Amino acid sequence: MVSPSAKRRAVKRVIEVGLGTTAEACRALGLARSSYYRNSTMSTESRTFQKQIVSLSQEHPRYGYRRVTALLRREGREINPKRVQRVRRKEGLQVSRKQRKLRRLGLSTAERQRATQANHVWSWDFVEDQTENGTRFRVLTLIDEHTRECLAVHVDWSIRAVDVITAVEAAMAR
Repeated sequence: MVSPSAKRRAVKRVIEVGLGTTAEACRALGLARSSYYRNSTMSTESRTFQKQIVSLSQEHPRYGYRRVTALLRREGREINPKRVQRVRRKEGLQVSRKQRKLRRLGLSTAERQRATQANHVWSWDFVEDQTENGTRFRVLTLIDEHTRECLAVHVDWSIRAVDVITAVEAAMAR
């Protein structure tokens, strides 16, 4: 707990539970009693700015604090970019990552293929673990979905695409 508001909430909780008095809780949490009793006051101008920043950020989720600041300034508001950044951080508003479109290679259906016989559908998976001294290693496992038989296990400190191709080709040859 770093912020005074979080400390106030903690003191309030201690008093509700009955673990101590206000003075004891404030002393234990390192909060001045005057800070506990003082109500924070936010001007109406600050509230309107905050509401506008939040609404603009929700309307345009891909806009950062600089562009939101520019939009507010176009409306004739005098606002500091650091204020916009602080409000967005407090509200937990971040620029959402743009999702890349996946392009399928070759013919594809939306349905997942089900294995009807042995060697019809194979699956692979990567597992990562670490040794006792902290060095990481990776494991490539290749299985036949119909028989649930493990076709190949490749263990290495790092597995590259060439290693995967080699392991799959060796399993196909077998």
